[in-house]
Amino acid sequence: MTASGRGIFRSAVFGFSITAFFVAYQLLTDVQSAAITRNSALMLSFLVLCPPSILSVALTPPEVGTNGFYLLWGIIGFLNAVLYAIARLIVNARMRRTG
Repeated sequence: MTASGRGIFRSAVFGFSITAFFVAYQLLTDVQSAAITRNSALMLSFLVLCPPSILSVALTPPEVGTNGFYLLWGIIGFLNAVLYAIARLIVNARMRRTG
């Protein structure tokens, strides 16, 4: 794998990891468990870092912890990984043109 290919793969893994942290945060701050409350600023930052998560609002969100919840967030994680990989491809292409 070339250096640019590894960079693209790392970007994709980073995008998927952001989604994984978002899901973990949602599970820790589930509405039914009052141990930790959700922070609005953190939720907004996750929304900015994971734009495909808007799909969870647009669709009828499944109950936290169900199979549908994990399927939806798996798809969102994949889309976020693709988004980060495409962003890395664009940055690499622009750097080649200017260099």
